[in-house]
Amino acid sequence: MRTTTTVLLAAVLLSLTGCMGAPPDDSSTSTDAAPSAASSHAPSAAQKLADLDGDVRDASSYQKVLDAWAPRCKETPDQLAGFTYAAVDDLQKNGVQDETEYSALVHLKDSTPAGVKTKCEDVVAAYLTLRES
Repeated sequence: MRTTTTVLLAAVLLSLTGCMGAPPDDSSTSTDAAPSAASSHAPSAAQKLADLDGDVRDASSYQKVLDAWAPRCKETPDQLAGFTYAAVDDLQKNGVQDETEYSALVHLKDSTPAGVKTKCEDVVAAYLTLRES
């Protein structure tokens, strides 16, 4: 129960502080136009995870995994990214040092059954329980 509470609390705090940001504005279809102040937006959840991982992997690597995980979950990709960040933080606080944001994201995706919308918050809690045992 403590792990679930920790993950939920961290995800809520991340969303309140804007750490995972809002999804990008897809209203602009041209990629050739110079960015303007009106069209700039916060980095994507995938970019923020890449930044947290020290840019070892680029944001597109994170986006591919988020895109593969999201259809399995009831939560949004931004929430899943927040869960991933919170999971790594919780693991490190409990002595598990071999997990990065990318490896946790892949493990969480692989731990979620395909074909059914799952409450992935519960998958994260179960994963943390197993890793911290």
